Amino acid sequence: MCICKHYLPTGFRFNPTDEELIEILERKVSGQEMPLHGHFIVERNLYDHEPQHIEWDNTLSVPDNERYCYCMRETDSREVSGRGWWKATGHVKKIYASKNQSVVAGYKRPLTFHRFKDNERNRNKAIKTNWLMHEYSLHSNSTVCFSALNNGDIYVPYKIWLAI
Repeated sequence: MCICKHYLPTGFRFNPTDEELIEILERKVSGQEMPLHGHFIVERNLYDHEPQHIEWDNTLSVPDNERYCYCMRETDSREVSGRGWWKATGHVKKIYASKNQSVVAGYKRPLTFHRFKDNERNRNKAIKTNWLMHEYSLHSNSTVCFSALNNGDIYVPYKIWLAI
């Protein structure tokens, strides 16, 4: 049973802003304790399954159709086990710190899932789906330090949803 149902008020929804997600990532990278975040931002490997086949806990208090997760980025490839890939679909957006709007705290990259057609790994014939994702990263060097602690792997937070 989700601990959230016992400790959170009725009507609570986990719906962080981009800046709040960057702050959460900074806390994770620095090893700070985050007692409840683990119930809302789970660890999943987004590159083992197509988005509709990723297992999620439906008891989480998040907006309908949205999920948040950490995934270890082991390579620069965004391919999903030969079934498709997450294609960057726009410009990387800078996320500014609220305390100082001139300081870049992190970045957000929009991605769309493209499914290979008929098991052909031909990206030119791939089918664009309605699965969308935002990939977040820090501006600081703390990501590099965290990467060194994890054998070069980097935790990346994602927001993923099906556009209807």
